[in-house]
Amino acid sequence: MPRLAVIGFGGRVKWMVAEMCKLDPELELAAVADPDEAGVRERLKLDWMPKWANVPIFRTADEVLDKAHEFDAFAIGTRCFMHTPMAVRVAQTGLPLFLEKPVAIDEQQLAQLAQAFRGREDQVVVSFPLRVTPLLTTALDIIRSGRLGTINQVQAFNNVSYGGVYFGEWYRNFDQTGGLWLQKATHDFDYINRILDVRPTMVSAMTTHKIYGGDMPHDLRCSKCDKTETCPESPKALKLRGDGGGMGMEDHWCAFSKEIKNEDAGSALIRYADGAHVSYAQNFISRRSAGARGATVVGYKGTLHFDWYTNLIKVIDHHGNNRVDTIEVKPGSGHGGGDQVLCQMFIDLIRGKARPTSTLRDGLLSASMCLAARRSSQNNTFEVIPPVTELASLTPQLASK
Repeated sequence: MPRLAVIGFGGRVKWMVAEMCKLDPELELAAVADPDEAGVRERLKLDWMPKWANVPIFRTADEVLDKAHEFDAFAIGTRCFMHTPMAVRVAQTGLPLFLEKPVAIDEQQLAQLAQAFRGREDQVVVSFPLRVTPLLTTALDIIRSGRLGTINQVQAFNNVSYGGVYFGEWYRNFDQTGGLWLQKATHDFDYINRILDVRPTMVSAMTTHKIYGGDMPHDLRCSKCDKTETCPESPKALKLRGDGGGMGMEDHWCAFSKEIKNEDAGSALIRYADGAHVSYAQNFISRRSAGARGATVVGYKGTLHFDWYTNLIKVIDHHGNNRVDTIEVKPGSGHGGGDQVLCQMFIDLIRGKARPTSTLRDGLLSASMCLAARRSSQNNTFEVIPPVTELASLTPQLASK
């Protein structure tokens, strides 16, 4: 019976562990490390998981890591800035690890993580569900078949319909998240890397900060604000609109705080080693049916378009009989079915059945791209994306820029 220990029991990792236990009823949640015991107990109250009722909860990671010999695997679901420190410590146990994204939030962390798992990157499953969704794997089958011919460009987009979460909830704290390249683009850069299957070499990026942020106090909540009657992001306005947009229809922090560093939108141009390039845009003020996430992949023989919001793939042949195919892919629950694939992947790793296809190598590369995009958008520069094999030695130099 595999025994799993979890460090940081937030809502996301709770969902993933629950899915793992459904897929493998023998898997035991053996310990949780989290300073918020009451919150953990509340999240553990699942009618279909009664065996979780007596899971031991420890306030510190040290208490669980000291018992590493009693477990078969670890999962990390802390706030983002703690992903690397906790993963580096788990690396010393040699046990399989499920690690939430982003794997690191600055160059120093990236170097530490690369060093800690050097040569053992496939002992880590990184939480990149988009790369294993039925939608993307179906698109990849078409691309790999050669139907599109030589690909010269990918046009990718992410118009986030719930973007308010990055301005009214804890995600607005840059020092805890590393910013929105690492929060959102890390997924998109990863699936784009899988499509092109060649190394990214350079990125140029820019951001726009025109909507959220402002001159309000950072600790101000709507319930204490004298502008709630007129503010378009107040709980009252959101309830009248019938759309929380990620901000939340209950009391939340002010989205117009002077300390908010998160951008409203970001765009990047990425060059790949074979000469192809990618244009990518993410926007956080889209709402309702304006939400969209996917890409257009352009080749000499054809064009393929897909979108996770519609679950549709459209393939247009450029030559011949003007054939156009539209394919609807039925998603599963949880990130279009990708969560369940990741959970099974981790179970197979724990049981020694198979190596994962969403590894720390992928997490390091995506984080490196995001950090390069962040530097580029801050400094108005073109930034080189170092190979994963060089991250441990190169990133300390980048961190000093």
